[in-house]
Amino acid sequence: MQVVKIGKPTFFSSGVAEDESDGEVLLLKGNLQIPITVEILDESGAGENAEKKELSLYEQIGGEKAIDAAVNIFYRKVFSDQYICRFFHYTDLVTQVLKQKAFLTYVFGGPVVYTGKDMRSAHALFVKMGLDDTHFDAVLGHLTSTFQELKVPDHLIKKAIDVAESVRDDVLGR
Repeated sequence: MQVVKIGKPTFFSSGVAEDESDGEVLLLKGNLQIPITVEILDESGAGENAEKKELSLYEQIGGEKAIDAAVNIFYRKVFSDQYICRFFHYTDLVTQVLKQKAFLTYVFGGPVVYTGKDMRSAHALFVKMGLDDTHFDAVLGHLTSTFQELKVPDHLIKKAIDVAESVRDDVLGR
């Protein structure tokens, strides 16, 4: 299992950042840097006599490549939706996409421990801006259509939506 910590994006005027951490640094566009630390907690391989375990939703959907594709398609839909895009007006989109990939990997049973904010805290400002069930439903619609576009089987889409539904009350501050 890996722990992925995504740091705060930083701009450097010189174009070269001093390495302040032992982690990797992902460089993006010019002088923007986002530190990413990956810590391996457990890397046990399954032997020949290992018990067969049920695949996680993450594995059933297609793993890292599927999550990456889904998040990219999902945010393209969300950012073009005039009903909900206002909630992302001041959001750092690169950081948001990275956090969403880590979050979905975690909640779908993938090899990442999510270290971001809890859902209630992360969405509190949006609740003050009027975030409600209709907006949440619109997001679920985009998530559903994203998985359909990626040809994810219906029973797995239902599982993914059930996971999303499980945080509705926290996202909406209830």
